[in-house]
Amino acid sequence: MELVKGHQELFNGQLFDIWRNEQHEVFMTTEQLAQGLGYKSKNNIEVLVNRNPYLKGREFSVTYKMKATDGKQYDTRVFTFDGIQEIGMIAPNSANARKFREWIRTILKAYYKGELVKAKEMAKATITRRELSTAIAESPHFEKNYHVIFADMLVALVTNGKYKSVRGMRKALGRPNAKLKQMLDSPEELQLLQTYESSITNLLDLGFDRHQIKEFLTKENRTTTTEAD
Repeated sequence: MELVKGHQELFNGQLFDIWRNEQHEVFMTTEQLAQGLGYKSKNNIEVLVNRNPYLKGREFSVTYKMKATDGKQYDTRVFTFDGIQEIGMIAPNSANARKFREWIRTILKAYYKGELVKAKEMAKATITRRELSTAIAESPHFEKNYHVIFADMLVALVTNGKYKSVRGMRKALGRPNAKLKQMLDSPEELQLLQTYESSITNLLDLGFDRHQIKEFLTKENRTTTTEAD
């Protein structure tokens, strides 16, 4: 596994590194997770991990050789998206910890929506929002019917699974030639469509393929729906 620094975000006056691997999973180091939760050292996180051995499983964390300030590489435990949230839930419930949990949840959700993108990874983009059709055409994973695949993905996301494809939605509504935007009922649905289009555009620019994009956005949609309930 190869980790690269994907982004930096500010919390309580301190910069936190968001790392990612080739599969676009995100990670945070033990030391920074400890600092975010208000601990004096990473030892407090290590104590939590030792008390809860399941946190050493791949779902929650892995060890990775990272370069320290002395220039040498050391085995460092880094936590996955699920691991960061899990540590946040079992850590002592302080005001700082609550603020950090809320902050990291916002940051990671934004990442999965494609809103956290480093400038160098967006160099080919213009200052204005790129058209989704252009991003699809320029995707390194482009394949036949990619435009149709993403159009159907948008239908399923915006209608929360009520319709599975543009063709199916047209047939159900009796509008054989209508575009997706014309078939949406409310300003809220139109805004949601624009949000998902922007997310897909950014994720395509990051190099995600259609399977990864569907997984991330479907997961985000389920989470948002659960929170709303």
